[in-house]
Amino acid sequence: MLDAGAADSEVVAASARAAEKDMLAAADDPVFVEAVRLLLNIPLAARSDDFGQALRNIGLPVHHRPELLDLVAAVAERLDAVRRETRTRSDFGEIAARALTSTLTIAIGDALPGLFGATPDDVQAVARKMSWAKGISGFSREFFGTLVSGTLSYWLDRTLALQVGEGRRFPTTTDRNAFDRELDQYSSEATRIIKEFSSGWYGKTLHREGGFRTKDATIFGAVAMKKTVAELRARSMIDG
Repeated sequence: MLDAGAADSEVVAASARAAEKDMLAAADDPVFVEAVRLLLNIPLAARSDDFGQALRNIGLPVHHRPELLDLVAAVAERLDAVRRETRTRSDFGEIAARALTSTLTIAIGDALPGLFGATPDDVQAVARKMSWAKGISGFSREFFGTLVSGTLSYWLDRTLALQVGEGRRFPTTTDRNAFDRELDQYSSEATRIIKEFSSGWYGKTLHREGGFRTKDATIFGAVAMKKTVAELRARSMIDG
């Protein structure tokens, strides 16, 4: 539970209610849906003998043996293309795009034997591990935790940006940064449910469909956000 001493609980509740609308409308945001489709398919592509071709097959413009920075840049390029193709640019879509590139950078980068010494084979090996039950559950939770934290921060920043300074809610930027870290932790805890259901859904859908289409990503994304909002409500961050 967020400490009311760190921020006005009414401000947090109001911001969370506003964020809830975005999260429940996520299934209609083409950039979010595409981000989820890539989230599901990139680990699967890493099982292929030709990782580069498998990534191109899912719409990512990479060369034969992509490194991590190549993969992240291709994801950003693909999501930007979806914005242009659908003529859709939303704040939530922008947050979703940043969440995916950040999650890829952290999830793969932290497991590499040094970012600059890593080979394309190292990148593929780490990504492949994320295609199994434990890997995809952690990868999915990291993405949705980052997404929820970014969404709540977006709404909170509108109010809290003016609350730093002597005699205000956050006397120093250190106090504000501490609140932001607490919000990140809260978002991670609120998306624990994603870790619990994602691996089972992933395995069943992969067995049935052989891959993950836009329709599958829409379903997975919508269910994940509904479960997350329900968890936030249960934790009294959003009034039911």
